[in-house]
This record gives sequence, structure tokens and C-alpha cells, in this order.
Amino acid sequence: MKTQRFKPVREKIICSFSLLTLCFGWTVMSHASAVVSVQPTTPETPKIGEHLAVQVNIIGGETVAGYQFTLAFDPAALRYVSAADAGYFPSGAYTVPLPKDQDITVVAAALKGTATAPDGTLATVTFEVLTPNPFSSLHLTDVILSDATATALDVRFIGKHDGTELWPLTPPEETAMLPNYPNPFNPETWIPYQLAAPAEVTLTIYGPTGHVVRTLALGHQAAGVYASKSRAAYWDGRNDIGERVASGLYFYTLTAGGFNATGKMLIMK
Repeated sequence: MKTQRFKPVREKIICSFSLLTLCFGWTVMSHASAVVSVQPTTPETPKIGEHLAVQVNIIGGETVAGYQFTLAFDPAALRYVSAADAGYFPSGAYTVPLPKDQDITVVAAALKGTATAPDGTLATVTFEVLTPNPFSSLHLTDVILSDATATALDVRFIGKHDGTELWPLTPPEETAMLPNYPNPFNPETWIPYQLAAPAEVTLTIYGPTGHVVRTLALGHQAAGVYASKSRAAYWDGRNDIGERVASGLYFYTLTAGGFNATGKMLIMK
């Protein structure tokens, strides 16, 4: 993936952690479990040009005093409009939305006390609908919860909505590389993958003769699924010196810790 595509994500996460730390510090420990999910506020599919409001709900959040989540979406299907805290915390809490082209991160913290009830709605996020079936483009990722003592809480979260039901999104049991999309492509493609454990991730792209065309150091990644366009590895069809490569068959190898796998893709101009 291009370095500049990762910078906004890193800066967003750093900013979010800084905001949380200003309020109550941060210690990485686990002692509780909650379920966070995303769900449309109405079962009817909105028409193109209308607004789609989705709720980010929580179950089992008895001690939550701060949260962060990211909703990834396809910008061809949805356009971000607004995000607002849904009153899950006592009055006086602050909420900060951090929108990007392909995702929206919301950070919130109770300045005093914790959640008023274990179950409820953390926030409501509103989008403008750009395609007839926008539900499948929504993915809930990077959920972080904290209690009032600066302790991080375990999260089991549900992330993908296809318009009929919510699908569980849990850490994968095994590391795997998934087929790139689109394929064939011109000039860009995304290579999704999943990690069963945190790892340093590198994607190496080879030409038809086996020579290295591009090396993409994706950095240290947490366990999880990297499938959406905002999370998958990205290649713009250029080599390491920025030149467009020729049409033809190329190979890519994903390395993550002791795991590596190779796939093939076709540039067709």
C-alpha cells in the first residue's frame, strides 16, 4: 500500500488515543467483554439521494467511560454526512468525529462517571445514499472501549451488515491472503488479507520474469480482517520509482510473520 494511504489512518489513531489520554489516560488490560454492532435505524432501504442513519449499538457496556470506533464504507455507495453521540454517557461527555474519504472514526469520552446503562446506542452516523443497495458497504472496525480507571475492555464486535442480518466479525482463526480485486485491473487494485495474530506485513510484487517490481511495507498490523478498500493493501500499478508498469501478468507475495502466500493478477490496459 502506498505510504501516504497509511498516514491518515495512523494520524487518526494517534489523535484518537491522545484525546482519550487527555481525559483519563490509557492502560492496556482486559477484564470485561462487550458486543458492539452497527444497524440501520429503519428497515426500509432509502432511495438514492436520501439519508441513511445507522446506529452503533453496545451490549454489556456496564463500565464503559470512553469509546472509539471506525465505520468503513464504499464512497461510491455512501457519502458521510454527520455523526453524533447518542447520549450513552452522562451529560458533559464530548464526542469527536474524524471523517476520511472511505471511513469515519468517532471518539467519545465521559468527563465524569460511566455509561448510564449496560445496553444502548453509542452514536448515530448519517450518510447520503449513492447506490440502490448501500448496506453491504458498511464495515465496523477498530473498536476500542475504556472504563473510568483507564483500563481497556475486551470487545467482541459485529461489523458487516448486508441489509438482512448482522454478521459476527471476530479475529480470524488463521492468517490468509485473499484474491485481489478488481482483477484484471487498470490501473489500481486492492489485495485483502486477514491476520490471526499481530504481525509485520509486507507485500512484494513481481513481474512476469520474477524480478521485484514494488515492495510495500505495510507495517505492524493488529489481528483482524483487512478486506475493505480503506484497510486492504493497495497497489497503484507503479514500480518502486513511480513508473507505470506495462500490461501483463504479475505476481504478489504477502508476508506476515512466518506466513507467506503468493497470488497472481493481470493488468489489462
